Amino acid sequence: MRGNDSRNGEREVAIEYTEKPVSGWGGLVPMFRYFDRLGVREYLKQGLPDGRTSPNQIGVVDMTMQLMASILTGGSRFSHAGRIAADPVMSAMLGAKRLGDPMTLTRYFGGFVQSQSEHLQKTLQTLVTQRLLSHRTDDVLDLDSTVFTRCGEQEGAERGYNPSRRGRRSHHPLLGMLAESKCIVHSWLRSGNASTLRGAKEFFLEIVGCLPEGFSIRALRADTGFCSTEIFDILEAHKTPYAIAMKMSKPVQRWSAALPEWICVEPGLEVGEGMYQPHYWKAPRRVVVIRKEIRRQVKGVLFEIVDWEYHAIVTTLATPAVEVWRFYNGRGDCENRIKELKYDFNGDGFCLQSFNGTEAVFRLNCFLFNLVSDFKRVVLRDMTLTLSTIRSKVFVVGVLLGSRGRNKVLRLGLTRHWKDQFEVLLDRVRSLTTSTVAHLQKLLETNELDVSSPWRLRRVNLPLAA
Repeated sequence: MRGNDSRNGEREVAIEYTEKPVSGWGGLVPMFRYFDRLGVREYLKQGLPDGRTSPNQIGVVDMTMQLMASILTGGSRFSHAGRIAADPVMSAMLGAKRLGDPMTLTRYFGGFVQSQSEHLQKTLQTLVTQRLLSHRTDDVLDLDSTVFTRCGEQEGAERGYNPSRRGRRSHHPLLGMLAESKCIVHSWLRSGNASTLRGAKEFFLEIVGCLPEGFSIRALRADTGFCSTEIFDILEAHKTPYAIAMKMSKPVQRWSAALPEWICVEPGLEVGEGMYQPHYWKAPRRVVVIRKEIRRQVKGVLFEIVDWEYHAIVTTLATPAVEVWRFYNGRGDCENRIKELKYDFNGDGFCLQSFNGTEAVFRLNCFLFNLVSDFKRVVLRDMTLTLSTIRSKVFVVGVLLGSRGRNKVLRLGLTRHWKDQFEVLLDRVRSLTTSTVAHLQKLLETNELDVSSPWRLRRVNLPLAA
């Protein structure tokens, strides 16, 4: 019996191998040249600690660029950085003579102490605020936290709130995101048993301190985890308007149900408001309440029972109650930022035994998130794209590393309109100004940026076996 063959008798294409330097990530060229135009390497050089004396060492900037390239190509752990080190074309695009193996990266970042992580954050924030916020004078700040599940006993990995993996150890990072700029302006990594509210006051004050002169927070939004008198007082002291969801305790539910007037937004959805003051508040505050109609069928009852589900928002905004509700609903977009950070940038990966090292890498990941956000705005001109989409539509391009005389040449496998579209991206990168490098030099001349303490190899105390 003759079998069905989709090739219809055609000969198979032969398989051969070549030693020529070929890569599938030629589309990263605009991204890396965008880094060069912004002076990313100069900022990393200023922010990263060093002090090694080995004559065969790999530059700390090259290692960090290797880590960022691994994230851009879909890496989720340090072992994936080995693929970048084995790619000679990637080394040429990064401008590095030699890249390190994964153990080199883990040894370096694992030696960070808290002061070095804070110095790195401060240095990189200057580029973020200078570049990403230069075209704006105000924005809406969203505070939120998330959970990074850990599978070992790393420093700071404790059992706490973990909705997806109950009982597992985790870290509990805190994030401050600007809604319209689509960037992460500040980040902390906290232990897994930390409550959402822990350190939120100091976190907000650090955000206020890092914003450029003339830039203001138009309003702050947060969920019930940040509903605290301490947060209300600090926001009111800084005259920052806010809209924060309240915990629906029984007293709040009874007060909400007793409101006399309601505005119908749509069938089954109404909005009301009033001044509410529990015993632990010094003064009453405006609370906007949303109630949603719930119909349920009870066994033995002929008709449906109509009930209401209440949600309350404490606010200092002067807009109508309906507008406050719609404004707070916009906070849901920050969840998309967190999902992209976790699933596209693998922000919950790259975990080290050292807590400070893990936090430093996490902050580098947030820094890369901001660079990609600005890349989408300036070069791609489409803020709706996610990194996974950019990776498949832009970054995945065959490239051959060749030479012309003594100069290296990258030959991309693009033709016709694909080539034209790629040239448009390169032209947009070439047109960028390099004022951020001058801004860094000004900060160094005025001593607004300190020098990081010297790096040295540190041993992490591992937990004793049971």
